[in-house]
Amino acid sequence: MDNPTEQPEQMEILSRNIEEFERKARRRALLSTAVPLFFGILLLGYTIWQIQISAKELADVQNKLSLTSQELTTADATLSDTQAQLNQANENLATLHEQLQNTTSELEQTKEELNKVKKELDETTQTLNSANVFLTNLFTVDIYIEKNELGSRYPAQAEVLFYIQDLQYRGVGWNYYGFSETDGFNSPNFVIYVLQYFGYISGEHGGNARPWQILKPVDRPAIGDIIYYEGGYSMFYFEQSGEPYVIGMTPLGIIAQRPDFAKVLGYLHVPYP
Repeated sequence: MDNPTEQPEQMEILSRNIEEFERKARRRALLSTAVPLFFGILLLGYTIWQIQISAKELADVQNKLSLTSQELTTADATLSDTQAQLNQANENLATLHEQLQNTTSELEQTKEELNKVKKELDETTQTLNSANVFLTNLFTVDIYIEKNELGSRYPAQAEVLFYIQDLQYRGVGWNYYGFSETDGFNSPNFVIYVLQYFGYISGEHGGNARPWQILKPVDRPAIGDIIYYEGGYSMFYFEQSGEPYVIGMTPLGIIAQRPDFAKVLGYLHVPYP
């Protein structure tokens, strides 16, 4: 049986042991609770720090997005202005193209008019140059001699000559583009007109017809035949007291000329009755 004095000591020891065990248990419980709490607080702080960083980045992104939206709006406005300027430029280009076409058309018309004036000037120059030749080679026709000589031997040819002299007296003149007694004639179509008047060639020939295209060529002319010359002149051939001459339309009007006033290209026979 135990000693009664030892029991209190054992109880005291047991009590201290229990207290020590409780302290250790509390420390272990505190330690086991503090470590997760510490790491939880640490994780929470890290999470808050990351949230703050993300919020700042989000703010930066939103700011950049806002700036980009503004730039996009500005770019859209610039694009609209550019499109409007492009449309205006296209309209200006179309107007310029139309003006260019009108200018080209006017230039072509001016060119045609200039060519026409040049042609008329060349013709006038040629006329003036040939005037001296015509004046130098003038032949004076004595109507009384012709009536006595020509009228008795060549009545048909005499009628032609007298008709030509009548036209000369009435002042029918030179007109390069004419084909009537009112408008005048050039040299070849004057021959055509006179021969048509007497019915020696068909009346179907117009002002553009040429005697050498219609009449038969011969080696030498007879009274009333046609001599055609270099330069397009066509003249009626006659003789006065044995002296030859030609008469017809020239730039100076209806005049008589010596037969060699220009280079002879050929002779044409007129079918008198």
